[in-house]
Amino acid sequence: MKNQEKDELFAAQLSDTLHHHQKMLMDGTRNKLLFEAIKRHVTSETAFLDIGAGTGVWAILAAKLGAKRVVAVEIDECLIPIIFRHAQENGVADRVEIIHGNSDDVKIRGKFDVIVSELFGNNPYGNQTVKSFVSLRSRFLASGGVLIPQKMAMLAAPVRIKNSVQNIPADLPISCDFLKSLRINYSWNALLPDRQDVKFLAEPEKLIEVNFRTVETAPALKNISLSWQVDALPQANAIAVFNRSTFTDEIEMNNFDSQSWGTNIYEFQPFAEPDGKLRFDLTMDEKKSIWSVTLITDEKEKTKSYSPTFAVARVRMAQQMTPHRRFKPSETTDEKIKKDSKKNQK
Repeated sequence: MKNQEKDELFAAQLSDTLHHHQKMLMDGTRNKLLFEAIKRHVTSETAFLDIGAGTGVWAILAAKLGAKRVVAVEIDECLIPIIFRHAQENGVADRVEIIHGNSDDVKIRGKFDVIVSELFGNNPYGNQTVKSFVSLRSRFLASGGVLIPQKMAMLAAPVRIKNSVQNIPADLPISCDFLKSLRINYSWNALLPDRQDVKFLAEPEKLIEVNFRTVETAPALKNISLSWQVDALPQANAIAVFNRSTFTDEIEMNNFDSQSWGTNIYEFQPFAEPDGKLRFDLTMDEKKSIWSVTLITDEKEKTKSYSPTFAVARVRMAQQMTPHRRFKPSETTDEKIKKDSKKNQK
């Protein structure tokens, strides 16, 4: 890769990195709870390790709390100078050791009394996340040491969402039922402003949980299920799925209340019955995502199933049956230059 290409890649990466960490640092709920968990365990005798240190705030706070040793490990090269400059700003640059590299590859002497790590990627329950925690436990955590966070649980609840796909198109005298039938097969991520339009119709229940202190293998995210008794059943038009972080035994964060964590919304067409037992079945893996919502009454069960696969199949079928004219795209300037160049070479 040429230097210019490297610079362009670095510039593009820096923009995304700054945006992501701005969002993280603006999450007051997460910041307060995680800082409180760190304060409870850091003393002048503490060796502190921050894996996936980001902008370095937890390592810097540990140093300011008096930890005898502080190490910050970060894989993103954009963040390495940011960690150092933040440490300088806070007067602890000489007390924070910065390491650039993947946590699975770096070599660090000694063990640590407190390890903070949020190596979740896109899936806190996936194989890569679990492998990373198993590795850092065995390689870096001292006997009796504290791992933050300790646990992660996936919760779910039936909800009423205001901005449903069922409400489109807004303010137009036409119907778009085909688009609705496609779009409802995709879950979407609700950030904090969207959550103000979410009304819970039953208490959240736990779908799965991972204890990072003891986990050895990733949980199977197939055929996981929950049920609730829902009184205002016609109002229910989605299942909200979100995480709960346990930082220490006494400090938990409901990630629905966090600004930096999203909530997955699984929409479904409402049931007409006034009340009943609602069951949510979910399968999530790299190859297949499918969910269903079943109404269970004394008489029978009604199931509505959804998956991106269903949407793709319907569009492909409709594509074959749609009468239309098709024009090939015109030749671009680059293609024309290449073609002329080949002619000249001959």
